[in-house]
Amino acid sequence: MKLSGFYLIPCLALAGIIAQASPAWDEATALAALASGNEEKARACQVLAVVGGPDTVPALAELLGDNQLASYARTALEVIEDPSAGEALRAALTQLEGRYEAALPALQALATDTDREVAASALAALAQIGSENALATVVQTLQGESEELRITAAHATLAAAERMAKDGKTEAARDLLESVQKADLPEHIRKAATTALSSE
Repeated sequence: MKLSGFYLIPCLALAGIIAQASPAWDEATALAALASGNEEKARACQVLAVVGGPDTVPALAELLGDNQLASYARTALEVIEDPSAGEALRAALTQLEGRYEAALPALQALATDTDREVAASALAALAQIGSENALATVVQTLQGESEELRITAAHATLAAAERMAKDGKTEAARDLLESVQKADLPEHIRKAATTALSSE
């Protein structure tokens, strides 16, 4: 399953990207442009966010470590509906964590956005980053007024707890699971947290 919105946050204005993508460009033209200068590469990534497919993924994945082009490449990979795109993003996660940390203030602001899809994507991104500061925002959302966002935050928290447990951070994972247990959530979600706690 692809990471929902994790890498899309730095370039949320996808509609603007689509509008900028010239209709004269196609996937083959854009891939060829990735071999040119940075300005053309950025434009190519914008086009590939609209027309790219599985053949596009390797070229975009190579740009994830590029300071100038990483956000363009992440955006394109996030919206490509092919499992290989999600795999490329996950593979790059450990190499790019520092950059996501720099995006924390923006992500935390977006977590309360009135657009629920934007807020949900921000919560998923924060949980994936997994730092104490990032997770504090996710856990805080578990106590919010929006049931929809509480549920989204709960799923993100459960996923973060699972990753922490696998990394041996059992105390931090337990704290996250307990926060889900105590939140006003559907019973099956709280039960998932209880089951995870009992299995530790």
